[in-house]
Amino acid sequence: MNQSKGLSALSYLSFYFAPSILPFIIYIVSKDDFVRAHSKKAFITQFIPIAFGILYIIYFFVSLFLTHETLTMQDFFVSSHFIAIVVLVIMFSIVGIWNLVKAIKVLR
Repeated sequence: MNQSKGLSALSYLSFYFAPSILPFIIYIVSKDDFVRAHSKKAFITQFIPIAFGILYIIYFFVSLFLTHETLTMQDFFVSSHFIAIVVLVIMFSIVGIWNLVKAIKVLR
């Protein structure tokens, strides 16, 4: 196996054990354009769901302080949290599958 293909595949597979961290490190350390291109794609695709997850956590804690006002407001926050969690699960699943497929394609 070619070292640049292995590092590129590792960038994608890092979604399962070190998302966004390892592709960023590989991007900084590597001098090979092939590896840098794939590690950049892996970093971006792994960072987007993490960013949405962080935004959801902020929204969750903000909504904890606002739900004590009225019952209708609480129902809104409960339903919006459910929708946000479903969207996050779908997003992480799609990105996980996409990273696995890209790693397999790189190794071929």
